[in-house]
Amino acid sequence: MRQKWKAVILLLAVISLLGGCFAEKPVFEELGPEGKGKMKVLYYDEDSFFKEFGNQFNLKYPNIELEVVSTAPIGREMQANGTTYEEEYLKHIEKNKPDVLIVSRRDLFDKLAEEDKLYNLEAIIEQEKFDLDGYLPGFVDLLRERGGGSLYGLAPYFSTSVVFYNADLFREHHIEPPRNKMSWKDLIELASRFAESGSEDDPIYGLVNQYGRADSIFFDVAGSLSLRLFDAKGEKIAFNTDGWKEAMELTANAIRGKAVFSTLLEPQYLYGEVEAVQSENFFKGKVAMVLGSPWFMHEIREHPKYDKEATPIDWGIVTAPVDPGNPDESQYVSLHDEFAILADSPNKRAAWEFVKYVNGPERAKAASRSLRDLRDELPTRGEYMKELDGKSLEPFFMLRPKASSGTVWGGPNVKIPPGFYWHFANLIKQELRDMIENNKPAEAAVAKIEAEGNVILKQERERDKAEAEKAREKAQENGAKK
Repeated sequence: MRQKWKAVILLLAVISLLGGCFAEKPVFEELGPEGKGKMKVLYYDEDSFFKEFGNQFNLKYPNIELEVVSTAPIGREMQANGTTYEEEYLKHIEKNKPDVLIVSRRDLFDKLAEEDKLYNLEAIIEQEKFDLDGYLPGFVDLLRERGGGSLYGLAPYFSTSVVFYNADLFREHHIEPPRNKMSWKDLIELASRFAESGSEDDPIYGLVNQYGRADSIFFDVAGSLSLRLFDAKGEKIAFNTDGWKEAMELTANAIRGKAVFSTLLEPQYLYGEVEAVQSENFFKGKVAMVLGSPWFMHEIREHPKYDKEATPIDWGIVTAPVDPGNPDESQYVSLHDEFAILADSPNKRAAWEFVKYVNGPERAKAASRSLRDLRDELPTRGEYMKELDGKSLEPFFMLRPKASSGTVWGGPNVKIPPGFYWHFANLIKQELRDMIENNKPAEAAVAKIEAEGNVILKQERERDKAEAEKAREKAQENGAKK
């Protein structure tokens, strides 16, 4: 009996050792002697790539050879063949076989993931215990959502907007400053108090957004109400509802009362000049709040260098307006480039070292020290960016991103032709102007927008279909000539 137990114990020990060996088998083969390896990356420009990523990476991995495949030929091939960017992008990948893709377009990333052209990173992340907990809440969930439940890419940066406010101006007019997680309705009501303080010839605007476009303001308001533009099937516009009526009324009243600046009533400002209204009038006490991106912090810091008469102001930030029903999410939070590895890459280990480095805490910490280098981007690992000039930066990192289907334009079944947006935006502006200047009822405005919007949608879809057919015929003709 004792001998039998010894045999069982020995067998269990062998199984345990074998299990340990299998568990430790690396997902990827290690780099060659002295850490040698190579990889190709798809990027729009070689010099820009090395300035942005390559030079720093090679300091840490000097023996990994980097090659950049430019995306510049894609545009030329589109013109020559009458094809879409997506078609030429996929052909460019097939021809050049890059190991790493840096994908900025959501539709491209989705297609690559759906067609199994991207490598599933879950196994290597698990084996190497790559830190996902350092990402801001909701970002990893959003990346997995885009990959159908798995991680096919990682994103080191994101963009968002916050409300900058002139604290001096609020104190001067005895008005309580804005708070985090306000609704658009509450923010507009706060902004309207400044409109009452100015005059017809010299107004004080409560709020300015980046470009002052009425359609942009409107869709911001609509997004905070969690409205959807299309029906459940993604076939038609469903605009004639109480929710869209509320959004039209809120926007029209805000612009009419000059609580919110809009070029709709201030046509003397050209499209590109509104940002001057943001910065100049903010410092002059003519604008109380600015809905802006991280770049506006540069404006605040740099302004005294260009305006010698400017006096320092006390400023602060709070979160952009939210949906009261989902106060911890923001429609303004969006991911930037996703770094992915091609599924059939022969250099996965070198490719992973690059993706891991760009998305790791070391680079996020270094990037956080240089606000200027970030431009309008912030690291998705927000633990290293706490304050600037004594001001808390927490509102930038406080809110989770909305799910992909949580936007006004969102939904898995929605296919929007590119030409639709411009025409539809003009229709929105036209109806807002009619409401503001001619007191057109919101009920009539939303009914017209639904009817005419669906006509525009049908026309643009037919146009897209015809152009696609024409492109296919041209491609077949070119193929026959060859």
